[in-house]
This record gives sequence, C-alpha cells and structure tokens, in this order.
Amino acid sequence: MSRTTILTVCLTMILALGIAALALAPTPILLDDRWMGGLLEHVLSFALLMIPAALLRPAWLIWLWPTAAVYAGGLELLQPQFGRNGAPLHWVSSCFGLTLITLSTWLVQGVMELSRAMHADTPEDSRPEDGI
Repeated sequence: MSRTTILTVCLTMILALGIAALALAPTPILLDDRWMGGLLEHVLSFALLMIPAALLRPAWLIWLWPTAAVYAGGLELLQPQFGRNGAPLHWVSSCFGLTLITLSTWLVQGVMELSRAMHADTPEDSRPEDGI
C-alpha cells in the first residue's frame, strides 16, 4: 500500500470518528433552537469527510459517496439512543455536503483535463515564456 493510500484512509477514518463522536454526543440545552445551524453543520462535516479522498485519491469518490451516505444515515438512526433527534433532513443535508465536494472535485478535474488538452495542442514555440 502506498503512503498516499494509507494517509487517505487514516485521515478519512479520523474524520469519520470525529463526526460520529459529535453526532452522538448529547446536545447542550441552550443550543437546541439552532435548527438551520444544525443543517449547516451536517453539510460542512460531511463535506470535510470527503476532502482527503478528493485531494489525494479522487477516483475513490465514486464509491466513497454512497458509503458515506449510508454512514450518515446510520448515525441519524443511532441518534435517538443517545438522546439526540435523528431527522431525515439532517441526512439530506449530509448527502448535500458529500455531493458538493464530489461534484466540485469532478468539475476541477474536468477543467484541468480541458486545460491540459488545450495546451497540448499548442506548439512549443507559440507558448508564452515563463520568465516574461
């Protein structure tokens, strides 16, 4: 296994465990009225979960997205046993965060491939010099 693979797996697992700890921890009473903030937390936390794979192993996103979506759903199903309210809308917002990073990564990859293809067709003598 390469170092990049090990790093990607370790970072993703650390983030997944952190998300689980925060998702299953009891909510303080004073913060219960932050409904929209809770949705944003789900979007951001599950977007963050995809970052290591998006940066280091973008090809993994095709199978990591459904795996992370099932993980998010499992956390929502477990929350009532930990004194939290699991909600379908929280799962949807988690999936939105996953989708946001996945599609953004694919968009950036497409733009980079297009740029490479355009520059590959340009003759060497017509390219601008780096030092000018």
